[in-house]
Amino acid sequence: MNKNALFKISYGLYVLTSKDGDKHSGCIINTAMQISETPLRVCISINKANYTHDLVMKSKKFNVSSLSQEADFDTFKHFGFQSGRDVDKFAGYDSYKISENGLAYVTKGTNAFISAEVEETLDSGSHTLFIAKVTDAEILSDVPSTTYDYYQSNIKPKPEKSAESDKTVWVCKVCGYKYEGEELPEDYICPLCKHPASDFEKLAYKREDSCFRDRLR
Repeated sequence: MNKNALFKISYGLYVLTSKDGDKHSGCIINTAMQISETPLRVCISINKANYTHDLVMKSKKFNVSSLSQEADFDTFKHFGFQSGRDVDKFAGYDSYKISENGLAYVTKGTNAFISAEVEETLDSGSHTLFIAKVTDAEILSDVPSTTYDYYQSNIKPKPEKSAESDKTVWVCKVCGYKYEGEELPEDYICPLCKHPASDFEKLAYKREDSCFRDRLR
C-alpha cells in the first residue's frame, strides 16, 4: 500500500483556537469541513496529543481560522511546532482578534474564520472528531486558501542538501526536521510538529558525487 496516495486528497490548513479560563491557545489542523447546511454544522479532527484538543474537549467551543496563500512559514512554526503546554502562544502575538464567543481568531495570513460549539465527539484512535454547530462566520480576505499541497510546494522551506557525510537522513515532509540514522523507528514522532514516522522520507546519499539526492515530492 502506498500511503502517499492519501496526499492526493485535498486538505486545507487551519489554525484551531480555544481557551481555558483566560489562556488562549491554538494549533494547526488539516481537517475541517462542513457536513450539513440545515442545521449548519462542521466537523474537525484534532490529534489527542495537542494541548488545544484538551481545551476544546473542556470548553466545547472553538474557532477555525482558514489559512490563506499569504500565510508565511512563521505562522506554521508558531502554532504548529511548539506546544501550548509549554508556551503561551498568544503572549506577544498581536495578529488576532476576539470573536463573539470570547475566543481568539488569527487575522494575519487568513481569509475567514468560523466559530462553533461542540455537539458530538467521536473517538478515532489518535484523533478525536468534533461535530459542532456554527455560531458565527466571517470572511477576512479574498486571497485563496492554502491547501496542504500549496504548503508543501510554496511555503515549507526545502530541505538543504549536504555533502558532509554518508549518514542516512530522514526528513519530515511536514516541517523539514531531519533525523539521522540508518533506520527510522516505526514509533518515531517528529519533535517539532509531532507527526509520525509515516510522514518522513529518506534522503538518498550518493558516494560517487558526494551529494544528497533530494527525493521529496
